[in-house]
Amino acid sequence: MSHQTLQKIISTVCIIALLLTLGACGRTDPSADKADPATSDTASPDTAVSFTDPDVPTVTLSADTDWQSLYYEHLRALDSEIYPRCALLYLNNDEVPELFLDTDQADHYDLLAYVTEDGLFVTSQEIMEKDATDFTYLEKTGRFLLHNKGSQTINNVADKSTGKATTQKTRNAWLCYYTGESLDISYYLTEDRLGGGDPYTKISDQSDAPAVSVNNDLSATIKDYYDTDQAKSPDYVTIGALIDNLKSQRKTPDVKTGGYNGDVTSLVSTYKDVGGKVTVYGKEKTLYYRIPQIDLEGERIEAINCEIIDLFDKGVDLVENADSKQNGSPEFLTVDYSVYGYNGVLSLVISAIGFGGTDSPDQHFIFNIDINAGKEIGNLCLLNSYEVDPQLIKNAFAEQVKPFFTKEQYSSEVSEDIIEDLYESTVEDFSPVDDFNRMYFDEYGNPTVLYRHHQLAGASYVEKALTLYP
Repeated sequence: MSHQTLQKIISTVCIIALLLTLGACGRTDPSADKADPATSDTASPDTAVSFTDPDVPTVTLSADTDWQSLYYEHLRALDSEIYPRCALLYLNNDEVPELFLDTDQADHYDLLAYVTEDGLFVTSQEIMEKDATDFTYLEKTGRFLLHNKGSQTINNVADKSTGKATTQKTRNAWLCYYTGESLDISYYLTEDRLGGGDPYTKISDQSDAPAVSVNNDLSATIKDYYDTDQAKSPDYVTIGALIDNLKSQRKTPDVKTGGYNGDVTSLVSTYKDVGGKVTVYGKEKTLYYRIPQIDLEGERIEAINCEIIDLFDKGVDLVENADSKQNGSPEFLTVDYSVYGYNGVLSLVISAIGFGGTDSPDQHFIFNIDINAGKEIGNLCLLNSYEVDPQLIKNAFAEQVKPFFTKEQYSSEVSEDIIEDLYESTVEDFSPVDDFNRMYFDEYGNPTVLYRHHQLAGASYVEKALTLYP
């Protein structure tokens, strides 16, 4: 496993963030960006090594959280051939487990799903390589260890003491810390000179501080920080077995919010309605912004309203102060919004067209609100309010996105196998209960979903919206 690959884990979230959204990067030698390893004659067995946990907030959830339903719906949408093994891990100090899905397929990543107050999140992580890496964790401490089983052999390494070429072997490990909503790779360790002299371990804390070398094996080096005797390996079961187990435990996940049957449009007002011509980088563009605010009480509602203003304040300022000297350009050319609602749910959908040399595609910002509670709800609660089975959304998406991945949509040089791979990757990345794939129901009751549309060139995917029809 490469150092760059592991950056996928700590970037994201990191999605979350939680856990973790991870950037795609190529495989390189994991020690390529480190200083040259010290030789055994320069390593000091008395070198002090101190491990400390990252200074990050911890999120804990009550056992009453309906994580069973979230994992149940997510697992039903996965291919058990791609993910033959899964396990529930209690990584952080709460009563809600994290879900780890392991795959042996080279063209798929492992998945780690976790639950926060805002719902279910899934992150792709290349944590495990088949028969190559051990994954152990200390229950409810937030710590886990990735440790290569095998060794990489490096030939013709000059021995500084003799001047002769020798064979050097290395083995890598990573100390990780899980906060409850994100992953952090705290320490990167390289164990060198296995069998080619006294072994030593080189440790980096992922900062600009120089790596430290100690005459020790990896287990002894991290013993005080990571109690290897108490570490656990995941208890794997099949997806089918876990589905059956969760089915008997799942709670009724906010079947309906209910309680409001009035005009939902009255709950949203226009904060700004401005437009005009502006000149940016010597080019004249017409901007139009109609920006909403939600007229409900509650801290989360206030936070959403501030978030909306912050998204578009630069464009508004350009329009309102067209004669002033501006730096940069607004992110959006036009901004408008629509309001939908049903059974106590308010859906505010903000649509924007990006600003650039060529105008970028539409972007959507979706806020689904429980009107009575004055808070956002996740996709599972939204689907239950509209009495729609998540599996129907999953099936409809797979069927109705397919026409975008036919031979007619690509040049003749693109093979059908490549097109099929793009389609399968797009379908695999979609989950109706993953809040990355935000959704709303229009005035006719048809769901529109945001999804990752995988593509041939440029970014691995672009975000697109697709309305699903019966």
